[in-house]
Amino acid sequence: MELKEFTVGELMSKSYIISENGNALIIDPGAEGEKLYNYLQENGLKLKYIINTHGHFDHIAANQFLKDKTDAKILAHPKTNPKLKDPNLNLSQMFMRQQIMSPGLDKTLNDDEIIKFENLTLKIIYTPGHSEDGISVYIAEEKILFPGDCIFASGVGRTDLSDSSFQQLINSIEEKLFSLPEDTVFYPGHGPKGTISTFKNRVWPAVK
Repeated sequence: MELKEFTVGELMSKSYIISENGNALIIDPGAEGEKLYNYLQENGLKLKYIINTHGHFDHIAANQFLKDKTDAKILAHPKTNPKLKDPNLNLSQMFMRQQIMSPGLDKTLNDDEIIKFENLTLKIIYTPGHSEDGISVYIAEEKILFPGDCIFASGVGRTDLSDSSFQQLINSIEEKLFSLPEDTVFYPGHGPKGTISTFKNRVWPAVK
């Protein structure tokens, strides 16, 4: 498995391309679709899936570009679908005064769902709190997690938005993410990577 990390857009969002055997998937193409597409082209990769951890504009803005170029399938939680097509719901109108939209979902992802990608098994973990549609993607074989904006290396996602809930965030973190192996490395939607152990023991006590 190859993992390539990109920092994209004005909000410095993280996009991750996972590839194996000439095929690829991307988690949260938040902006700069051409840069992401060029990497695929330069490395001879066929994009199969676009996975959005939630429907905020800084995680979906390059969906349209990549879909048009590759016809990859867009996957996310069912509650993400309305946000893809509505600049008010995906917050691009509020924060950027832009009309950012995406094609609709090709497939919905629910809690505990499994996606087989080449030799990898991706487990979907429903982790609402920052947003009602939040999911995390866990790859057990690699002990890596993509939590979107649920947790960061030094904090957690904001919960002052219209579909946010701090109590839901607490439940998602304590009941779901803390059940993963403590040496799991997570790659968040913004900022550097971290480990579940460090987050649990150093960050979470200060946040909660």
